[in-house]
Amino acid sequence: MEKNKLNRKKLVPTKMLNKKGIPSKTLYKQKYTEPLKRNHKNEYDAKEEARLERIVLGNPTDIINDLSNNEDVVESNINENNISINDDVSNDLIETDISEEHTEAAWIDEDDVQYARPRHKLADNVPQESRKDYLRNKYKQIVGNPKWAKIGKINKESDDLDNEILKHSCHLEKPKVKNLPKSIIDIKALTPINKETHTEGPIVSSVEFHPSSTVALVAGTSGILSLFQVDGIENNKLHTMQYKKFPISTAKFLRDGTEVLIGSQYYAHCHSYNLMSGKTYRMLLPHGLTNMQKYEVSPDGKLLAVCGRAGEIFLLTSSSKELISMLKMNARCRALAFTPDSNTLITHGDSNEMYIWDINSRVCIHRAIDDGCLSCASIAMSPNSQYLATGSKEGVVNLYDTKTVLQNRNPVPLKVVLNFVTSITSLKFNAYSEILAMASDKKHNAFRMMHLPSFTVFSNFPTFQTNLSIPEAIDFSPGSGYIAISNKSFSAFLYRLKHYGNY
Repeated sequence: MEKNKLNRKKLVPTKMLNKKGIPSKTLYKQKYTEPLKRNHKNEYDAKEEARLERIVLGNPTDIINDLSNNEDVVESNINENNISINDDVSNDLIETDISEEHTEAAWIDEDDVQYARPRHKLADNVPQESRKDYLRNKYKQIVGNPKWAKIGKINKESDDLDNEILKHSCHLEKPKVKNLPKSIIDIKALTPINKETHTEGPIVSSVEFHPSSTVALVAGTSGILSLFQVDGIENNKLHTMQYKKFPISTAKFLRDGTEVLIGSQYYAHCHSYNLMSGKTYRMLLPHGLTNMQKYEVSPDGKLLAVCGRAGEIFLLTSSSKELISMLKMNARCRALAFTPDSNTLITHGDSNEMYIWDINSRVCIHRAIDDGCLSCASIAMSPNSQYLATGSKEGVVNLYDTKTVLQNRNPVPLKVVLNFVTSITSLKFNAYSEILAMASDKKHNAFRMMHLPSFTVFSNFPTFQTNLSIPEAIDFSPGSGYIAISNKSFSAFLYRLKHYGNY
């Protein structure tokens, strides 16, 4: 009985046996005690690769047989002597044989029949070496030499404005500028900007280029503001606005060129012209501000600084024209200029002191003495904030290093220009701080340009034949390619600075 019990214990139930008759417990130990073996599915199989190549590429022996046949044909053509090439296309070109094997297309497109071209091959009497030249010559005889195959050199010194300036009113080419040579400037007179109208007034008080397009405004004492498309040839008029009984003293672009602010020295209100909607709005000036004869826009376009009558400087918002703060000088303010970062304002007037104001705190942080100046009429700062120029009523232009003006009580000028004998009413730097334009509205042809940083006045402009009359306002185009000079004789002259290739 005991032996039978032992035999029964050793027996394994049939449910626990595998198909091969191996107990599942043994299989479990083999599976989890022995090291695992990875299945290499990406093993290279040469037979499988050869089978796939035959399916995709076909039998390689067919390609070798075709190559041998083609070589026999080429050798037979090369060995032929006294081969003549005829000019007649019909004799040299023959149609290819249609293959015997024909398969039906999945669909038929009507356009394929319309635009289908017959396939040709060269005759057997044309040598293989001459086929390239033969096909090129035949193409020129039938079609001609295409424009894209013509090799021509571009004349970089051409005066053609179409190659140098993009006339589209919403796009400007990126400028590529080299250092400006000194002593002599390459300048050319063009068609005046307002040649089509000449109705802005006997005194054209304002001329300014749009900051981002080839458009310029011209305004004068007749109360007329005109916009022109500047191309140097025709300068077509775009639009004209007339403000009755409102002589325009100053007109400037605001809000990235979408608005024009128009001010007068005779009225306590101003006009705002919206270029997007084409509407004009009349706005009253804040209390205490009697006119807008002289004002400046901050480089960031957020603030307006307006000169008062008794030494006040009014700070307004450019959007709503509301009063933010009022600054006060000890003498009447006649000129003002913002620094390029819009954080500092420099004012000057009927004294020998320049006032430096902090815009954030609205406090005078420094005062510097203008060397030899009794009364100032104009002031300007270079776009790179390196230079500060002041023009006195005695006809002297002082050029300073901006750092010395902001730090020293008695700054020494870098250059003193004594080319004028009348009051300096206009000062303007170009966009690259390489030219300083100076003018006086008290004398005929009182205009000069100075090269920076050599501090030499250009000797070839204006010449004896130049007739600027009495210059009033000056402005450079955004790329310094143009300079506009208005005068007191109904005109806004336009000149081309050839050194600058862009608008």
